[in-house]
Amino acid sequence: MNNHIRTKLSESQEDYLKHIFLLSESTHRVTTQSLADHLKVKPASVTGMIKKLADVNLIIYERYKGVQLTESGEKVA
Repeated sequence: MNNHIRTKLSESQEDYLKHIFLLSESTHRVTTQSLADHLKVKPASVTGMIKKLADVNLIIYERYKGVQLTESGEKVA
């Protein structure tokens, strides 16, 4: 299943998952601002992407609280 998910993800989506994974090693939840800074993109771009990743259950996103990977998201990352 993870390979099936991975083949449907864009390279950009995979990059976001990898960066969320790396940032989450130092904190439980990753903020959209810290992810934007790390990826050198605008926070609005991060918000759009994390909504897409949340829609396919790879992350959990709580507004103003940040994101964390789901079990499936960790496996893909």
